[in-house]
Amino acid sequence: MASVKQRILQVMAEGVTDRLPQFDPATGRFLQEPDGPPAPGARPDEIGWCVINQDIIYPLAVLYTTPGTSFYGDRRILEMVQRGGDAIRDFQYPDGQVEFLKIDGSRWGPTYMAWTNYAWLETYALLRDELGEERRKRWEEGLTLAHDGQAREISNLHVHNIPCWKGMSCYRAGELFGRPDWQDAGTAMIQAVVAAQQPGGYWAEHGGPSTLYNYVYVHGLGLYYRFTGDERVLPALEAATDFHQAFLYPGGALVETVDGRVSYHDRIMLMGWVGFSACPQGRRLVRYLAEHLDAKRDLHSYQGGAIASSAQHLIEGEEAPIWLDRPSFHEAYRDWALVCREGPWFACLSAFTCPPVASRWGQDRQAFLSLHHDERGLILGGGNSKDQAEWSSFVASGRLMPDRGELLPEGDGIALTYGAVRCLLRIRMGGTRVILTGEAEGGPALQQFIVQARPGDTVTSATGRVATLEAGTALQWGPAELGAWIEVSGARIAVPQGATFRWPTAAFNPYAADGAAPFGAERGVLSARIDGRPIQWEITAQSR
Repeated sequence: MASVKQRILQVMAEGVTDRLPQFDPATGRFLQEPDGPPAPGARPDEIGWCVINQDIIYPLAVLYTTPGTSFYGDRRILEMVQRGGDAIRDFQYPDGQVEFLKIDGSRWGPTYMAWTNYAWLETYALLRDELGEERRKRWEEGLTLAHDGQAREISNLHVHNIPCWKGMSCYRAGELFGRPDWQDAGTAMIQAVVAAQQPGGYWAEHGGPSTLYNYVYVHGLGLYYRFTGDERVLPALEAATDFHQAFLYPGGALVETVDGRVSYHDRIMLMGWVGFSACPQGRRLVRYLAEHLDAKRDLHSYQGGAIASSAQHLIEGEEAPIWLDRPSFHEAYRDWALVCREGPWFACLSAFTCPPVASRWGQDRQAFLSLHHDERGLILGGGNSKDQAEWSSFVASGRLMPDRGELLPEGDGIALTYGAVRCLLRIRMGGTRVILTGEAEGGPALQQFIVQARPGDTVTSATGRVATLEAGTALQWGPAELGAWIEVSGARIAVPQGATFRWPTAAFNPYAADGAAPFGAERGVLSARIDGRPIQWEITAQSR
C-alpha cells in the first residue's frame, strides 16, 4: 500500500493548501464561509466556525512529520497545528464537552465531539515532544476530560456510528495515556458493534443500510483492528467490504439508492479505508478510491482526520478484485438489490423497504432506482426525502412508500407492493441506451424519476421548447410541451405518452435546523401514469 499512501499524502497536501488562508491567528480557528444565511439568533463571532473545522490539524500534523511532503518540518504549519489544538481546548466546557456549533451559527447543544477528539488525540501523539510543557499539559487535560466523558457515554453499549468511533478513540487514548479502563470501555463498545452487524455487511440506521454512515463504522472498527490485531473484528470488516464494493459508482462516489439517510453526493468518502485495508478485496477497493481521489472535489471536510489516519494506519497485504474491475456485470446483492454495469452505464435498483421513522435523520425509503453514466454522471435518482411524494419511484393506493419489495425472478428488476397495487420496474442496458419499464398490477400507479437537473441547466423538448432552469422560477411541461422526449443533464429521455416534467423539487435536509435544502440542491421530476398497460422510458447519453 506504499503507493496508495503516497497518493493520499499528495492529495492531502493539495487539499490543505486551499484551507490554510482560512486560519485565524487571533483565535487559532479554521474558518469557513457558510453556504447559506446565518441561523436565527446566531452570534456574529460564531458564524463560519464549527469545532469540527479543527480536525484539519491531524492532516497538517501528518504532513509536518512525514519526510518528503511539501510541509515536512515547516514551522509555520507547526504553529497552526498548535494554535488549532489550543482553540479546541479553549472551547471546552469544564466537563470536556464542546458546543455543537455549526458554521451558520446554529447551536445544537453540548457534546463530546467524537471526530475532533480523535483528530486532536492523534495530533497530540505525533507532536507531544514539540508542544512544550505548558501546552502539552493543557492538551492532556482536555483530552483526558473528553475521553473520560466518552468512556462514560459508551458504557451503555448503545450501537450507533458515533459510539463506534468513540469506542475506537477511547481504546487509542487508553493506549497513549496508560488508561486500561478506557481501553476496556472501547473494546466492549467495538464488540457490541461487531455483534450488531446485519446480514449483508451493514449496520442498520433508521431501519436499514446507509452507505455513507456505514463508512464510519468501518473506519472505527478498522482503526481498532489496526491498534489491537483483535481477530474477532475481521469477519465484520470483510462483510462490510463486500457491501461497500457493491454499492460504489464508477469513479468512487457512494450509491445512495440503498441509503435511508443521505442523498447523492458526487465525491469520494474518506472514511472507512483503514477498515477496508484489513482484507484483500478491501485493499483493492482502497487503491481504486485513491486512484480516483481529487483534492478539490473530495476534500471538502477533514472530519475526524480520516484521510490522515489512512495515510498513517493502512494495512499492507495482497489485493483481490472488486466488481468495478469488470467492464460488465449484473449482480443481485442478497435478495434486496440489483447492481448492473454495461459499458458506460451503471444502475442500482433497490428492493429494500422499511416503515417510515419519526426521526429527522431517517428519510422515507421511497426512491428505488439510480442510473449513472461514466461521462454524464448521475442522470436519474439521488436518494430519498421526507413527506414528499414527488421523490417516490411509484405512488399507488394513496401511498408514497411500499409495504414490501422483492427482486424479480427474471433478474431484470424489482417489484414494490403498495397496498393492493404491485408496481414493477424493469431495466435493460446495452450500448448507447438504457430502457426502463414500469408496470402496475391491481390498479393504477404514478411512476416517477428524480432527474439530476440543476440550476443553470438547459432543458429541451421534442416540441422545440427550450428553457434554462433558474432558482426561484418554476417550470412545468405537460404532454403538449414535452412531446416524445426531453433532453437534460446530457441525456435524451424518450418518455411515454402523457408524461410531465416539473422543476424544481428539493429534498428535506436533516442537517439544517429548518430542513431547508442548500442552494443548488434543486432537481427535476419526470412522471407518467400507469393504468393497465406498461410504460417505457428510453435514456440515451449525449456525446460531449
